[in-house]
Amino acid sequence: MKKAVLYVFSGTGNTTLVAELYKKYLTDYETTICKIKCSKEDGYEPYPDARDFDLVGLAYPVHGFNAPKVMNDFTKLLPEIDVQNWGKKKTFIFKTSGEGLTFNNYSSQKIIRRMERKGYEFFTEHHFVMPYNMIFRHSPEMVKSEYIYADARVRLNVKELSENRKNKIHYCPLRYWFVPIVRIEWIYAQLQGPAMKVNMKKCIKCMKCVNICPMHNIKFDTQKEKFKFGTHCALCVGCSFNCPQKAISIGLLNGWRINGSYNIKKTAADENIEFPHFTNKLKGLHRWLYRKHYLRLEALLKENNIELIPQN
Repeated sequence: MKKAVLYVFSGTGNTTLVAELYKKYLTDYETTICKIKCSKEDGYEPYPDARDFDLVGLAYPVHGFNAPKVMNDFTKLLPEIDVQNWGKKKTFIFKTSGEGLTFNNYSSQKIIRRMERKGYEFFTEHHFVMPYNMIFRHSPEMVKSEYIYADARVRLNVKELSENRKNKIHYCPLRYWFVPIVRIEWIYAQLQGPAMKVNMKKCIKCMKCVNICPMHNIKFDTQKEKFKFGTHCALCVGCSFNCPQKAISIGLLNGWRINGSYNIKKTAADENIEFPHFTNKLKGLHRWLYRKHYLRLEALLKENNIELIPQN
């Protein structure tokens, strides 16, 4: 049986959830999901060698219209492919964000160019809208639609890959200039880390933040009874989002903080929640952030005879 590896960086779990859908539908492959984790002291945790797989997927949440620095740096470590003897390595990208803006389309360009030089051949790139973990909380109606559409988009992408169809995400050179400017977030994330604080009056010392951090950037000093945030932060906000006591302040971005799981699968399966949500009824900001994205997706699904399947 053919083998696939999905290299996934995920802070609050949205990208991992989409990766699990890929594992479900890539039935022609034995699929391994590798969660990317890294520490400042020891570097990246051991990961499978891409040369041992027939299909390679790269997955990440979009941060400020860019791939997170940790994902960008990880691709530097992936091995070069012996193209003369083995041919190019079949590769694809999927990424998540909390809105459907087309500026998110340009987040992978730096990674794609690097990987192509190494002998990886890119076939597809897909952008999935999933619930925000910052800025504002998505409603149950939004969450349900996002997951059901994500399920359909994964099935579409698997079909493209099985048919060896290349379908790179829409790209406009006139807009690409903006993306490197926002890449300053890579630097800001390192400055942001030490600015994060824990309210010890609320904290119950469950250590969830320490254990969940993919960058191993949070330490607890047992003698001083306090948490220390280092300079290796990826700004994934997994710590604050998952804190059961809402005890973590994320510095200058604290006004955008969201706490608590969406329980996405359960919400998507709830028959009492409206579906679909992203229709012409959308108004104002929500119409701008989502309507065009889902119109484009609906056209792709119709073109490929992919149906939306209710979850249960």
